[in-house]
Amino acid sequence: MSSSWLFDPLLPLHYELLVIDPPWPFELYGPGGAKKSASAHYQTMSEAQILNLPIGHLASADCLLYLWATATKLPLAIASVEAWGFVYRSFMIWRKTTASGRMRWGTGYRVRSSGELVVVATLGNPRQAYAPPTVFDGVAREHSRKPDEFYAICDRVMPHARRADVFARERRDGWQSFGDQVGKFGEAA
Repeated sequence: MSSSWLFDPLLPLHYELLVIDPPWPFELYGPGGAKKSASAHYQTMSEAQILNLPIGHLASADCLLYLWATATKLPLAIASVEAWGFVYRSFMIWRKTTASGRMRWGTGYRVRSSGELVVVATLGNPRQAYAPPTVFDGVAREHSRKPDEFYAICDRVMPHARRADVFARERRDGWQSFGDQVGKFGEAA
C-alpha cells in the first residue's frame, strides 16, 4: 500500500461496516476544563480536516457507518457523513453506566452529559441481521474509550461484515483498526 494512503493499513473500498470516532475539536470556556478536554488526551483535528477526511474511500458499495459524536458536535457529525458521501439515517445513544449499573454523570455547560451519540448513516443498501434499539447501556471507562457493549451490537447487526474502526484506541477481534492510539487500552483477547 502506498505511503500516501491516509488510512494505512486499512484497505480502500473494502468495508461494509465502519465505526468512526474522530478527534473532534472542542472550545473551552476557561482553563479549568483543559485537563478533562479531548486535547489533554489526544491530538484533535479541525472541523475542516474532519469534513475533508476521505472516509467514503474506505467503504464498499453497501456500507453502514456508525459515527461517534457528542451533543455539541451533532451538526458537524451530520455534515461530515454527508460530506463523506453517506446518507444520515438515524442515531443511537450510549447511556453511560458505572460498573455497578448506575448512570454515570459527566460534565457539561448547559446539561450534564450522561450519554454519547452515535450517528447512523449508509452508503448504498447494507444488509443488517439485526436492528438495534436507539438507546443502549454500556460501562464508561477511560476518556474516549468506547464500550464493549457497543461492539457487541455491531457484531450482531452485521456478524459477517468486513469491519474497520477508524481512530480506534484498542484492537478488537474481527476488526481492522486505524489510529495513532490503536492499542492504548490493550490488545484483543
